[in-house]
Amino acid sequence: EVTPPLYTVTYTERVLDGLVRLGRQARERGDGEQFVAALREFHRRLCLYPQFGDPLNDLRGAVGHVRIGVLPPLTMRYAVLEERRSVMVGAVPVLLPRVEAA
Repeated sequence: EVTPPLYTVTYTERVLDGLVRLGRQARERGDGEQFVAALREFHRRLCLYPQFGDPLNDLRGAVGHVRIGVLPPLTMRYAVLEERRSVMVGAVPVLLPRVEAA
């Protein structure tokens, strides 16, 4: 069985700064561990199979599309460039409201 090459995932500096801020917020509100787990799983999926998210639109002038993925408590929007096997995360992710266990 031949394993396809991984996708290269790039995060802008703005996204990285935003993730630090969101991680701090998640810790302060009590779901920091879930945030870290979601972020790790996002990166793993983006490297292996970025098509897991829902499609939003196609990119103009490029072979690719924008998708949005949700792994609570994190939502991330990213571009997938199939021909380059590349993923670019340029929009700061969103921290979802905390859901209290019933």
